[in-house]
Amino acid sequence: MKFRTLMAAAALLGTTGVAAADGQPSRAGYACCEAPTWSGVYAGFHAGGAWGDTGWTFPFAETFNTAAGQHFSTSPEGAIVGGHVGINRQLGFFLIGGELSYAGSNMQETVTGPVTAAFPLDRFKTEMSDLFTVTGRLGLAADKFLLYGKAGYAVANVDLKVFSGPPGAGITANNNRREDGWTAGGGIEYRLMRSLVLGVEYNYVSLDGGRFTGVTGGTLAGLPFNADLDNFHMHTLTARLSILLDTGPTTTAAMK
Repeated sequence: MKFRTLMAAAALLGTTGVAAADGQPSRAGYACCEAPTWSGVYAGFHAGGAWGDTGWTFPFAETFNTAAGQHFSTSPEGAIVGGHVGINRQLGFFLIGGELSYAGSNMQETVTGPVTAAFPLDRFKTEMSDLFTVTGRLGLAADKFLLYGKAGYAVANVDLKVFSGPPGAGITANNNRREDGWTAGGGIEYRLMRSLVLGVEYNYVSLDGGRFTGVTGGTLAGLPFNADLDNFHMHTLTARLSILLDTGPTTTAAMK
């Protein structure tokens, strides 16, 4: 009985040795050396720049213009900093996923005297203070690299301000709205370590325009203020740092 047991063990060892000699690793050995998977939940931060263009149109002759339909263009720009969270699912070389992103921004531009020569010192300020997006992602994964595209919903807080006359002594107006729209873009990411991911991303954002309605303040308070904002088109370019909690069996050694 002992002799038969020893013979069976020897046969098993011989089979394993032949498989190893033929370059066929055991299942346990293969699992430890699989390529890294991008599947899993991730979260991180991003920071960069934003720039865009839009325009104001005055539907009525009011405090800051002399005729209905007067228009001027503006090109706000500034920094953008925020966070993101998402989930990936890798299927072979392909990746699908979704992401939520929120960022604060100081994107702005002040244009002086653009409407009429009658008010050359009036200052018109356009600001975007934040940006929220919900997007789907499609990508191609190649070991430590991921190339992806994304598209979805975008909404931002836009603020219009007018100053006429010296500070503290003139006429002012201020109104803000949340403008809806869409976004599309893409990026490339690199896994510096198993869980640490660096990336660069570009996005195009298109926000619907709308009518901003309020009243004036300052020395002539209570007068009507109306301005129609054109569609707000903007671009963002950001660097990203993310932590990926992947679901694969990859070990640290496989990431070296």
